[in-house]
Amino acid sequence: MPDEQTPLLAVVRVEQRRPRYQHSTVRRFCTIVLSGVLVVVLICLLFPAAFLPVADGPKSSYLPWANPFPHQAWPGGDGMTYEELQTILLQTPNEVEARKSSEYYTAGPHLAGKNLSQALWTKEKWEDYGVKSSIVSYDVYLNYPLDHRLALLEVDSGRTGVDLATPRHKIRYECSLEEDVLDQDQTTALSDRIPTFHGYSASGNVTAPYVYVNFGTYHDFEDLLAANVSLAGSIAIAKYGHVFRGLKVKRAQELGMVGMVMYTDPQEDGEMTVANGYQAYPEGPARNPSSVQRGTAQYISVLPGDPTTPGIPSKPGSPRVDPHKSIPSIPSLPISYRDALPLLKALNGYGPNASHFNKYWQGGGLTHEGVYYNIGPSPDSLVLNLMSAQEYITTPVWNVIGVINGSIPDEAIILGNHRDAWIAGGAGDPNSGSAAFNEVIRAFSVAMQAGWKPLRTLVFASWDGEEYGLLGSTEWVEEYLPWLSAGSVAYLNVDVGSVGPKLEAAASPLLTKAILEAAGLVPSPNQTVQGQTVLDTWDKRIRTMGSGSDFTAFQDFAGIPSLDLGFKGAPNSPVYHYHSNYDSFHWMDKFGDNQWHYHITIAKLWALIAMDLCETPVLSLNTTNYALALSSYLEGVKEKAKRSTISEDSAFSFKFLDHATSELQAAATKFDTYTADLTRRLSKPVPWWQWWKTVKLLYEVRKANTKYKLWERQFLYPGGLDDRPWFKHVVFAPGRWTGYSGATYPGLGESFEDGNVTNAVRWGEIIVERLEAARKLLEE
Repeated sequence: MPDEQTPLLAVVRVEQRRPRYQHSTVRRFCTIVLSGVLVVVLICLLFPAAFLPVADGPKSSYLPWANPFPHQAWPGGDGMTYEELQTILLQTPNEVEARKSSEYYTAGPHLAGKNLSQALWTKEKWEDYGVKSSIVSYDVYLNYPLDHRLALLEVDSGRTGVDLATPRHKIRYECSLEEDVLDQDQTTALSDRIPTFHGYSASGNVTAPYVYVNFGTYHDFEDLLAANVSLAGSIAIAKYGHVFRGLKVKRAQELGMVGMVMYTDPQEDGEMTVANGYQAYPEGPARNPSSVQRGTAQYISVLPGDPTTPGIPSKPGSPRVDPHKSIPSIPSLPISYRDALPLLKALNGYGPNASHFNKYWQGGGLTHEGVYYNIGPSPDSLVLNLMSAQEYITTPVWNVIGVINGSIPDEAIILGNHRDAWIAGGAGDPNSGSAAFNEVIRAFSVAMQAGWKPLRTLVFASWDGEEYGLLGSTEWVEEYLPWLSAGSVAYLNVDVGSVGPKLEAAASPLLTKAILEAAGLVPSPNQTVQGQTVLDTWDKRIRTMGSGSDFTAFQDFAGIPSLDLGFKGAPNSPVYHYHSNYDSFHWMDKFGDNQWHYHITIAKLWALIAMDLCETPVLSLNTTNYALALSSYLEGVKEKAKRSTISEDSAFSFKFLDHATSELQAAATKFDTYTADLTRRLSKPVPWWQWWKTVKLLYEVRKANTKYKLWERQFLYPGGLDDRPWFKHVVFAPGRWTGYSGATYPGLGESFEDGNVTNAVRWGEIIVERLEAARKLLEE
């Protein structure tokens, strides 16, 4: 036996080799396969990620069995091709159906807050089309007319003694304040037709001398002050036109005037006048002498929406403020030019004549009736008595909201038209748009029935209360602002859809591309060469956004790119009786659009723009157009600066604005070039074994679309414009003394108009900050 002294010897026992496992080949194969699967999974998880920007979707979405796409056919259409959808939208709208809708809407009065039956009918019609719809109401502050009077009075100079302290007047002319009932036009004879009045007019009864103030623009009043015309304590008589009616009243009130009367002068009617030999409506196309333009006297460039709830929705229990910062405190009335004639003729020979003023005072259309257009004041023997009695109440208005849900929940296209009117008719304003709107929705309904589902959500809105001051749309935007800010792509508005053959458009420059592309696909109703499209027969002028319709809250408060479209009258078109009883179904059927072709054309154009924005994988927007427009807007402000009282060696410099604008233009061009290439890559088929490339494209598209979607929001300034903070957009706003027409870079431009260099410097800094925010968004 070995012990601790014995050398260590290694003893190895060798045994016979064991037989091999009989399934070893199978086990080896399984090991290789399972290891290979593991490697493939690792490649699927890690390898595609190396090609992607950081944070573009969860990595699990790149697995072969993952499905991150909006729908299975993406980037194609869901249920039908883009071309098939386009065909449906072009072929479905028809004149017969549009005429039926118009006939319903114009059959009776539908003043704001008094048209619930029409709201219910609209909701039911949309639901019959298959569009889920609801009614959203707001409690708004507005007025309804109780009584009115306007009379030209002669002071009784034959009275003596103590009676001189309370002079008696004789009636020289009592204005009818009524529009003629026409046998040919049944809506003019309705027993419940709406009286002539101004929305948001103050109640009052004033007797005073009066002064002719031309169009009642800010500059007209400045001309009168320069001519030493006495205004305080007088009543103004103004022509409609050039600026928003409420701003005429605002300036008159600021100058101490006690009331205002407005009429439509035939000079606004171009060639189509009685003086030129045309018969008046209903026999001919000229203006009926008794027609009266109703309308709101709200200061729409100061605050749209409910004047008692600025910035918040008018719901039960909402805190309310004094409304008189945005509505008048003096009474006003609209009258016909027939009623205006005795008032104007009574001024003949008194005060300076309009011919003594600049070119903007020339061209009055009643000279053939013996009107000299003297300014006044009226002689001591004549005064006007103006009485306006209004009932102010808080009452519901009703929006109808329809929705077709898309596959992408946070990208929505909103289409809107208002339903309320000042009169029983409203065949042009707004119900030519309403009739076209129903055809747009019906066309999308036909597509849904054929199996189509939209890529992005479509929202349809029939607004109430637009005429008083964009009430329904403004309150809705204020209520749903968080959702709109996160998910809205664009707002597409049609108010007056068809009253003539001339297409007019106003839009954010982001939407120029979509408008032009759609116009190139819709056949024109007035072709001079067979096959011409709307684009071929249109001057392609697209105005900047002002106010006066329901796009205002979207564009100027929420920063949502918006447009407004409609066919308006040409110089040789029949006169459109705006806000008059003669804006009737009969007028439309005989003079306005007697074949109803333009109703259908605006419906097709509207639908195709919505389709383009809804269905293209990469949003059909363009930042380069916007950046180029910003450059031209800046040049316009420079011209204002040259005309201002601010000296060239002041503290203000355009250097930083020029630099920021140039940088933004370069970034926008680069971004649009990238998205164009992205669209091109989407059109190329991807082999099935490179599935992850399609996922990569999806997230590139989502990122690009988010930048497009949020671009307009970068130009919002939370503090708002000076003295009108509700308007948040630094690029667009209604002109403070125009209302309808738009101002660009309003904060800066108004600083130059006021000669305020300190404020100009402040606004220059604000604009540079917003331009840089827009550039950084594109470069992220």
